[in-house]
Amino acid sequence: MKKLLSSLLAVVMALSLAVLPASALELEDAKQLLAVHYVDGVPPEVLELDSLDAILDALGDPYTFYMTPEQYQAFNQSVNGRTVVGIGATVETAYDNGGYRIMSVLPDSPALEAGIKPGDILTAADGVAMSPDVDPRVPIVGEEGSPLTLTVSRDGQILEFSLIRRAVAIPIVTYDQVGDAGVIDCISFGATTPQSFLDAIRDMEEEISVWVVDLRSNPGGDSGATALTASLFTSGRVMLYFRDGSGQYYYRPGVPGVTQKPVIVLTSEHSASGSELFAGDIRTYRCGIALGQRTLGKGTAQIVIDETNSAVMEPGEAMKITAYRFFAPDGATNHILGVLPTLMISPDNTAAAAMLLTSPQPNRAGGWLKLEIADQTFYIDAGEAVKEDNRAAFAELLESLPPSAKLYEGSMTQTWTQITPADLARKKGLTFAPRSFADTADSPYAREIDTLCVYLILNYETGFFHPEQDMTRREFSAMVSNALNLPLSDKPLRFSDVSAGDAHAGDIAAMTELGFLSGRGDGTFGPDDPITSQEAVAVLSRVAAWTSMDGWDLEREPLLPEELLDFYDYAEWARVSARNLDTLGALLEDLSPAANLTREQGSAMLCRLMENLHLIWN
Repeated sequence: MKKLLSSLLAVVMALSLAVLPASALELEDAKQLLAVHYVDGVPPEVLELDSLDAILDALGDPYTFYMTPEQYQAFNQSVNGRTVVGIGATVETAYDNGGYRIMSVLPDSPALEAGIKPGDILTAADGVAMSPDVDPRVPIVGEEGSPLTLTVSRDGQILEFSLIRRAVAIPIVTYDQVGDAGVIDCISFGATTPQSFLDAIRDMEEEISVWVVDLRSNPGGDSGATALTASLFTSGRVMLYFRDGSGQYYYRPGVPGVTQKPVIVLTSEHSASGSELFAGDIRTYRCGIALGQRTLGKGTAQIVIDETNSAVMEPGEAMKITAYRFFAPDGATNHILGVLPTLMISPDNTAAAAMLLTSPQPNRAGGWLKLEIADQTFYIDAGEAVKEDNRAAFAELLESLPPSAKLYEGSMTQTWTQITPADLARKKGLTFAPRSFADTADSPYAREIDTLCVYLILNYETGFFHPEQDMTRREFSAMVSNALNLPLSDKPLRFSDVSAGDAHAGDIAAMTELGFLSGRGDGTFGPDDPITSQEAVAVLSRVAAWTSMDGWDLEREPLLPEELLDFYDYAEWARVSARNLDTLGALLEDLSPAANLTREQGSAMLCRLMENLHLIWN
């Protein structure tokens, strides 16, 4: 079977090297379960296929799959933590890039000691090549003490590692006090996670000033456990919303919090699902910031059907089905686009940059820096920040500050003077690469353009932006696609004037496949034609509906008669979209609906929309 859990502990138990048994679940029963529960509905032609594997392949959803008793046991172990025999790594079992991505590596494990890293692509085990039809655990399991050679791809290099299998403890939560910070490392949200976090808070609350919650390799887990854990820091009543296939909303409640100290969430591209929900809760209730990289983007929730809740399931087996899309309490989804952290920092500097923000408020201003961001105030020991071990992280922290952040330098007279990141870096002798263009300072939308640069949505490395030039349909597609982190489509292009090798062809395909943009009606796309303001407004309204509860609800509200006059200048097909963007605070006053959109206008609308939908956290 190749339909496995989306993120599980690789080699967490001894299994036979034989091929896993076929599903014991009757095909008609499986079809009925999917028809009732699958969030997007199952097309009739898919339900007519003659095997469960074929149906699941056609759905193309890596999070909907059947589990044998062995796989279900492994799933429960990976979420809740145990001592098991294996190498101590988690693997994303959706086949990609010639293998299976290593998501995390456990402490005190053979994988860690061998040098395997998160992000490595497992391509072979003992010379057996990985393929879409291989359960990645089967070729590498074995008895405790037996040797294993793994082949991985890392940054274009092929590496081999020799390991010895052994029992590995799975501590899904560990914590320690580091200086003035309470550092909690969580690799999964399972049944024991809320209590472990509560223990950590009770043990360290009196001694620390800031919480650092490390979710960089956390692939998720149980939504209820995530909600309870996050509410310890937020006291939020609603911790997340679910929306099922019928459009019905449900929510997970929280519990009263036990700490009011700020939280710094560490994120990476391997943070997924529950870890993204946790970050969204901290963002919603303005309890802290996130620091690191954009997260994976798993915004769907699954139900597990087994013998305890369905009479058609045999003992031990289970089926996991995507049944909901989920949203943070502020209404934003992380589906595909992930969570953008408050501060975008490279993996090498993430931990060090976070620790620079963990000092308590000093009793003097001299020698200190103050940072105000996302309703939080952090203090930085300037002397510590410029030490050799911290200089690179400090410089990148300054580069990552959005325009909304305020930075102050303390003086010996106990006053705080605001200073720009560039001026402070120059004063401290740091190498500083500003995330901005050379020609946008005088734009009325300089703040919005700079914000998109800071979050790596606009490529500032080109040097010049030409803000007053018309924005083409190709450029607009690329900007929005990058903002949403859309995977570049590899499907054949259906436009005669866009070929696979053209600039941004993948972005155009991704945008059109999702229905955000369409062609000209004559088989062409017009990639180099200017996009009109009302065309851009219609696209962004659809984006809002796809990314947020507010946008989704607005898209379904008809234009009221009293609203018609306000948007009469727009074409009839764009009036509801204009109303939607206006309601969401993203419609610019200087737009002429039928006129060409300028590059600065397009950037400003996108930025304001992302800010007001909470997709940008600042």
